[in-house]
Amino acid sequence: MDVKCQGCFNITTVFSHSQTVVICGNCQTVLCQPTGGRARLTEGCSFRRKTD
Repeated sequence: MDVKCQGCFNITTVFSHSQTVVICGNCQTVLCQPTGGRARLTEGCSFRRKTD
């Protein structure tokens, strides 16, 4: 899925079951954190599903 950073509006591609913390490449803001299954998005981040 594509995740838009709440600070700089940069779009980053993130796997839904990511096992690591994903950080924005521009402003170093945390975009999502791993849980037991799916990754949890940081509050304020928006996302869209990738289409095939």
